[in-house]
Amino acid sequence: MLERKMGLFEWIRDHKRLMLGALIVLIFPSFVFWGISGYDQFMGDGTEVAEVQGRPITRERFESAHREQLDQMRRMASMTGQSVDMTALDSPELRQDVLDRLIQDALLQGMVIDRKIFAGDLRLREEIGNIPNLRKADGSFNLEQYKSLLAAQGKSEFQFEQSLRQELALRTLPEALGASGFLPTPVLQSIVAAQLEKREIRQRLFSVKQFKDQLKPTQEQLEAYFKKESKRFELAAVADLEILTLSVKDLVAGERADADAVKTYYEQNPQRFGEPEQRRASHILLELSPSASESAKAQAIEKAKSILESIKDGKDFAALARQWSKDSGSAAQGGDLGFFSREAMVKPFADAVFAMKPGTVSEPLMSEFGVHVIKLTEIRPSKLKPFEQVRSDIEQQMKQEQAQKRFAELAEVFSNTVYEQSDSLQPAANKINQKMLGLKGVHPDGRMSSAGSKSMQKADIDPRVLRAVFSEESIRLRRNTDAIEISPGVLVSARLSQYQPPSSPALDSVREAVTEAWVLEAAMEKAKAEGEKFMDALVKQLVGLGESQNPLPQPLLQSFSEPLLISRGQSAALDQQSLQTAFKLGMQGKARVGGLVVPDQGFRVMVLGAVVPVPEEQLKSAIPMVREQLASLEGRLLSEQYLRYLRGRAAVKTYPNRIANSNAKP
Repeated sequence: MLERKMGLFEWIRDHKRLMLGALIVLIFPSFVFWGISGYDQFMGDGTEVAEVQGRPITRERFESAHREQLDQMRRMASMTGQSVDMTALDSPELRQDVLDRLIQDALLQGMVIDRKIFAGDLRLREEIGNIPNLRKADGSFNLEQYKSLLAAQGKSEFQFEQSLRQELALRTLPEALGASGFLPTPVLQSIVAAQLEKREIRQRLFSVKQFKDQLKPTQEQLEAYFKKESKRFELAAVADLEILTLSVKDLVAGERADADAVKTYYEQNPQRFGEPEQRRASHILLELSPSASESAKAQAIEKAKSILESIKDGKDFAALARQWSKDSGSAAQGGDLGFFSREAMVKPFADAVFAMKPGTVSEPLMSEFGVHVIKLTEIRPSKLKPFEQVRSDIEQQMKQEQAQKRFAELAEVFSNTVYEQSDSLQPAANKINQKMLGLKGVHPDGRMSSAGSKSMQKADIDPRVLRAVFSEESIRLRRNTDAIEISPGVLVSARLSQYQPPSSPALDSVREAVTEAWVLEAAMEKAKAEGEKFMDALVKQLVGLGESQNPLPQPLLQSFSEPLLISRGQSAALDQQSLQTAFKLGMQGKARVGGLVVPDQGFRVMVLGAVVPVPEEQLKSAIPMVREQLASLEGRLLSEQYLRYLRGRAAVKTYPNRIANSNAKP
């Protein structure tokens, strides 16, 4: 079996040239694995969207991953200040991509289990320590922030760490293959040279503006254009909606926390509101496998004793740690682990540290990571926060718990009522004691007409709700949608109170828009014709110049803009289509000239003035970074090839109709 798998990798390497095109044009994306919520979630009840080696991927798991993807896209759009139509982005292609990634995860899970791949405590601790915002200003671990992170994800410490262990195990194959890529220097040089090459171009825009004022369409021309482009001017469907939401967040506002219960909770849970004792220690780790032989263990202990004797003789602990410790996370800091609580370390290590006195050094101690020599440097005693400081937190927590319990009770009532009394949302609103939201002028894509204005704004409606309320059944029967879970702790149902189907307007009602579109199209045709005529004349002049065309004669350039220096990596002055045209130009004859239509602007003519080669020093300095990026990319391609190989051998069954619209009834 191993020989067969190695043969696959050799085939990929032997056919490397076939992959170079992909290497050059691909953007260097991060190989992002989906968060793993645990292997047993693939075994849940419910309708399966796929089966991998007989193990189901449930619709619940798919919807959760799909929701995470949409939320990530929404957050990214928010961070960049962009307005994104989530309805348009939530495409069948996106849903298929989510399912493919879940299948990939399942295949990797199977490989991890079969090969008994496991992430140990040391790697887990390093990974947690690298999570942003989990370090205090003094470098110590922020346990309170860690607990807040767990609470935000709704996981216990054990659940979070198990999930992270599984994710780390899943990274084993991609990371190993990602480190195995190699590209020869000549290939790297050609890639870097192409990326850094600069070009001097001049351009001339034949603008539609210079032709617009000359164009006045006749009634016959407008009618013919309107008839030909009727779909373009069709009025979209529009509706007035009623929306009812049941959410934990809304229920929290109606909850009250009993003062006596709050006080009792504080008194009975001191560990929740205190800062546990923390200790600061340094250690020297001699790495040793748990399966090491007795002789290897004995040798490690003897070495640790030798180091301990050096410390007793007055040698600096930090210097010895930098020399001998195999803990990559602390050796460079002289073995310093910062402050930590008892539960942050494995039991043998924690027991030893919390039994020591400051300034003392332990005897050699063995754990699953190897043999330690430990020095305790400082103790930070535990302390309990005053009641008044944490009272509001306890009250909020109690109200949150009460609201979650109330939500669980009302969720079934809500779901049943909107279904059983489907001609109105009012009965459900009465039962859950929540008000309906009314929205007017909502389009299927989520845009909303403003009264008395031509402008449109985006309605804050989840794409799944929009799909359900504008479905054929909802339009035909005017019934409530099913209760839709748009996120944990949030259920929504909606119905159409008024609906106007798509319609074809009369020409007079859209005459201004039709006229503007006709004029723009006609002006673009004229601009293109003028630009192409100019290009033909320019090419004839260049061909006539023969070998003397470099540099270009000044009279030939008078009608062009000032020269613009561009590169593939720095092109803010040009749109992507113009940049591609510029880098297709050559240095001889007609190849030196190019043109393209620029939407809404006109026709752009470009002429190549010069190609500026990359300086040798710049080329050399850029190669190492690009080598690393492309080698990593080749490794990822190897990983993707291997995953396709696994999928080809595995028994995978998918149900595409079950991911098309997860809210549809089966």
